[in-house]
Order: sequence, then C-alpha cells, then structure tokens
Amino acid sequence: MYQILVVDDEQMIRMGIKRALAWNTLGINRVYTASSGKEALEQLREHRPQIMLTDIYMSEMTGLELIEAAKSIVPCLRVLVLTGYDRFDYARECLRLHVEDFLLKPIDGEVLRESIFRQVQALDELQQESRPAQLRATGLQEQMRLEKEMRALVRRKLSEQETADLCRRNRFDCGQLLQAAVLVPELYMEQQGANGFRAMMARSICISMVDRQGKGVTFADSDGTIILVFFLGENAESGVEQAESLTGVLADDFDTAPRIVLGSCEKGFSNLYISYNDARMMLQDEKTEFCSIVQTVPDRRRETLFQDVYTELKGMMCANVGDTDKVLKAYATFCKAVDSYNLSAANTRRCCLEIASSVYYSILTQKSVENGESLNALAQSLTHAVRADACEMTRMYLTKLLEQGSHGVHDLVSAARRYIDAHLEEELSVASIASSLFVTPNYFSRLFKRVTGEGCNEYIVRKRIEKAKSLLETTSLKTGRIAMMVGYRDTNYFSLAFKKHTGQSPTQYREEIRRNTTEVS
Repeated sequence: MYQILVVDDEQMIRMGIKRALAWNTLGINRVYTASSGKEALEQLREHRPQIMLTDIYMSEMTGLELIEAAKSIVPCLRVLVLTGYDRFDYARECLRLHVEDFLLKPIDGEVLRESIFRQVQALDELQQESRPAQLRATGLQEQMRLEKEMRALVRRKLSEQETADLCRRNRFDCGQLLQAAVLVPELYMEQQGANGFRAMMARSICISMVDRQGKGVTFADSDGTIILVFFLGENAESGVEQAESLTGVLADDFDTAPRIVLGSCEKGFSNLYISYNDARMMLQDEKTEFCSIVQTVPDRRRETLFQDVYTELKGMMCANVGDTDKVLKAYATFCKAVDSYNLSAANTRRCCLEIASSVYYSILTQKSVENGESLNALAQSLTHAVRADACEMTRMYLTKLLEQGSHGVHDLVSAARRYIDAHLEEELSVASIASSLFVTPNYFSRLFKRVTGEGCNEYIVRKRIEKAKSLLETTSLKTGRIAMMVGYRDTNYFSLAFKKHTGQSPTQYREEIRRNTTEVS
C-alpha cells in the first residue's frame, strides 16, 4: 500500500479530493493534506509519501517551487499537478520537473482516479524490478559474512559462542560430522584471464552442487583457494561421493581434470580446523598423487577396498548385459559386499542407482529399451530407502530390465535439452537438471557429453549467449535486463561470459551489429 499527499490552499478542494475516492481500492492507505508549500515539505519529511497531488498557484511558494524542493526530499516522488490555468509555460515547467500528469480544474473524479491508479501501477512495477536486485544484494552480503566467519573458524579465531551463533544463523547442525576439502588450485588459478572468470565459474559450480543442495559450505580461503565443507549426516553422501560428483561436473567445463583433497572426518564445527589442516597439509604433497580424490591414508584404504569390489562387480554386470544369470549373480555378490563393509544407507542407495543406470545405459548402447520411466520410479523409491530395501528394489528393477524386449529410444538427453531451452532465465545446474530426470549428476553429465559432444554447463552457457546475442541484436534492452533474461543474476559475470565466447563485451557487440546494419542500409 502507498501514501499520497494532497496540497492546495483551498480547504474545500483538499477535503473534496480526500473524500472523493475509495483510496483503499487504489492501493493507497494514507492520504495526507497540506494547505501550503511549507506545510507540504514538513509532511514530506515526516511521512515520505510516494505520490503528491499539488496545485500550481499558491501563496508563499508556488507548486512548481514545491515540486523542485520535494524531489530533493523524496527523489522518486511521483507528482500530479492540479491547476485552473491552462498555460503553456506551466506545462513546460512540469515537463522539466518530470511531473507525471497535468490536470485542469475542475477535475472529474473518474479522470483523477485513473491518473492516480496509473501511478500506483508504475510504483508496483518499479518495486517488482527492484526486488531481485535487493534479494541479490542481501544474499551477497550474507554469503560474504558466512565466508569471512568460515575462514576465521578453520583458523580457530571464533569463540565457542561465535561458532554456535554461526550455526544458528545459517541453520547448521553444530555437532554434525564434517569433512573439509580443498579444490586443487591448478584447475582455476592458472591462465585465468578475463578477471578470474575460471575461478568464478568453478566457485559457482561448487555452490550450486554443494551449498544450494544443503550438502555443505563453499568459501574462498585468504589466498583464493576454494574450500568446501561437506556435511556427513546419517542419510548424507560421503565426502568421497560428493567430491566424485563434483569432479565429474567440473571435468566437463575445464580443460584439465579437477582434483580434490579431502581432510579427515571430524565431529562438530568446533573441530573443523583439524580436517581443514589435514587437507591443507596433503595439498602440499598432492603432486605425488595421480587420483582425482586425495584422502587420508585410513580413509583411502577402506574406500579403496570397497571401491575395488564395487567397480569390478559393476563392470562385470555392464559387460554381461546379454546374460541375465551372470548379471544377477554379480549383483548378489555386490549385496553381500554392502553388508560386509557395513555400507551406509546413503552410499548403498547411490551405488544401487549407479548400477541400475549403468546397466540400463549398457543395454541402451546395444538395443533400444523403454525402461526410462521405471528408472525414474526406482530413483524416487530409493530416495529414503534403508539398505536392505534399496538392494531388493534394485534387484527387482534389474530383473525386469534384463527381460525386457528391444523397443523405444533413449530420450534423456533430448528431455534435458528441451528443459534447458525452456528455462534459460532460471538458475540451471547439472545437479538440478539431473534431479528433474531422476539420475545422478555424474552419470547425467557424462551421458550428456558423450551424446552431444559438449558438457552440459557448456551447452547451457552457449544457449544463453546465443539468446543474449539475439536480444542485443533485436531489442534496446539494457545489458542488466538481458543478463537476467538469460539466467545471469550478476551483470559482471554475464559480461565476462559473453566476452569469453564472442571476444566482445555486450555493449561492443551491439554497437558493431548496429554499425554494420547502418552501413548495409
């Protein structure tokens, strides 16, 4: 709801206007009045209304003088002028002062109502346009504060109370199991160019994959190194699993294979510094490692033992999709390994879905199948399944899949493309798209690149740049507005991405297009 100030030195006119309209139906809940310019300025300072209706000819101070003074108090004030003088010089001055409407006395009530209604609509539109910017500013401030506190936390510079406040404010479980990780800087620190575009892109992907899914926190250390903190709750993925998903997506967007160094698993935010220091220490020696995920020795041994068994069995299943008995026998051995290694429910669900997806894809490379919907249904069923139920549901799915005849075609990538093209203005990520298709981000990312020849994020950026180029060529919209329309919330980030793909800034591109068009015509 808005407020309006009515200024006229005749009381009858002031009160008549105040009583003439049903203000609430117009979106106005306060109507103030003033009999002079001086009184009007006092009301403006005290109440700061969004709309002012004023007469031009008044004693002491004219309406035009009032408007000029009022704009210095309320810069965005929308002004309507009411006068009994139909004079050109008045109209000209009103235009100079950016008056919204010029109304002649005696004013018809319906004309006045329509004029005020237009101002309310304009105010609503301005409010809608400014809301995203306000939200972005608030979100940026909160992110900067969180990162500053996380840097202090891992250096043991936060008190116990400050740590508790950090967790409460961000709704973190203060005593949960955590694991710090370092994204090896060679991925984004070398050959940056374009004002750190690679670092911004890497950090953006991490935030999308980790922070926005409630799986942890991403922050930049004092030297610019990207640090991740994985949350390892009862039903959460392990740090290795989260790191694998992240490296799978990052690999599609960067020329070099990404690497992540994992610290130890520690209980509670107050002990996070131990995991952080472990990861930082191992980072110094990471050049002797050749795997994409670098872990502490105990974690590495346990993980290696199970991963060796799991990888061998999954490979055996995929290699024998033509022999149902062999696949189901290998799967039964996998279920026994799950019990032997006491695998968590979350890890079991992840492995089951990967096996189902991998076997499905292996069959797909040999023949057409029509089990995409069943795979989606399995993914939904696995979401909260306990370990034994996850194994049984996956066994039933594999049995049905292996016995199915050859028909249908794979439409996963086609569905992803259609989804991306229809939602370019929204926040898109491999994780969110994969979730909508009920497959794991890592599986979806690799499948997309194998089928299309380009990474999913690369495809998203390319389509956004193509749409931006079209808008720059065919409209006069501002760069900031175009950035929002193609899914970029940060105009500077959009400009960097646009220049990286076209060699020109958005403004330079538009100027060149218009210059070429002018020369042709």
